[in-house]
Amino acid sequence: MESTNLSAGASPQLESVRPGYMRVGRNSAVEICRWTRSALLGKRMCYKRWYGVYSHRCIQMTPNVGLCDFECPFCWRPHGRRGGPISWDGPAEIVDGIIDAQRRLLVGYKGNPLVDGHLFLEAMFPRHVAISLDGEPAMYPWLRELVSEIRGRGMTAFLVTNGSVPGRLRGLRGAPPHNLYVSLYGPSEEVFERSARPLFRGAWERVMESLSMMGDFEDAGSNTLLRLTMVRGLNMVDPDGYSRVIGLARPMFVELKGYTWVGESTRRLTIDAMPTLGDLESFAAELESRTGYRTADVDGKSRVVMLARGGEALERARETASRLRSRIAELDEQWRKNYAGADEFRLVRAQPPPWPGGWI
Repeated sequence: MESTNLSAGASPQLESVRPGYMRVGRNSAVEICRWTRSALLGKRMCYKRWYGVYSHRCIQMTPNVGLCDFECPFCWRPHGRRGGPISWDGPAEIVDGIIDAQRRLLVGYKGNPLVDGHLFLEAMFPRHVAISLDGEPAMYPWLRELVSEIRGRGMTAFLVTNGSVPGRLRGLRGAPPHNLYVSLYGPSEEVFERSARPLFRGAWERVMESLSMMGDFEDAGSNTLLRLTMVRGLNMVDPDGYSRVIGLARPMFVELKGYTWVGESTRRLTIDAMPTLGDLESFAAELESRTGYRTADVDGKSRVVMLARGGEALERARETASRLRSRIAELDEQWRKNYAGADEFRLVRAQPPPWPGGWI
């Protein structure tokens, strides 16, 4: 049976920082994204639905708050932190903590008359973890163990990395995330250096090394994705260069994501740096003509254009999503029988019974 409780001894200390955001232990955090809220209200889910992710059951988290080896001007976060914590929380502590934090951040929806009680209960039993909120996740020393812990709890792992730590990615091939995103911030070393502003030498070579592993992750069962964060006037140039990198990496999908003028980035860039959906579609057409990839879907709200390597990549992703949904339904049966409705769910701290078996 899945737990409605979390042990006070097993879970790291939680600290509420601002509405919808909570620090977990020494180095992790959870934030409720707009699409989680939207899905709970029975509205739109985010573009990760393409890969079988239910937004209201997705934990957006980081094991590495504020620690990044790039200083991208388009990042919404503040720059300036150097060095990691004196000690790190372990993977099991982190997973206990992020589930606890997610439940506490969402428990107020239980009494919202606009929220279906069925959706609320599903949200209390998350099935997806997006390791993407803040910092560079691959700087967390036990990333492989964290992904394994997430999978072992019956949740999918969705990893977004800037590719700067290829050694850590190499270790992940034996315990792959369900979705692996590598972000690329320029089509050439010159543009990349200007756009990513890495804090060490040789960053471009490391990112290329990470991209060269995408085939290994695909063979291991991951959906592989190359994310191009498009910033007008900065890196939305040289489609030939991007096409060469796409040819090297051969990911299943390429996503062009438009920069959004929010947070700390508004101090560094002007609003004109934000491309329109039309800009993204035009640039995607340039890549199509050079790579053979084809536009598979467009999310206008998030300004994302998804290119697919071909029909085989789309079919494989659909089959994976179908298997995920079937497995989620199996795991959900173990807690649904204990609740006639959301009113019966209680958020308390006590020693939990074991979570059900993980992904096979």
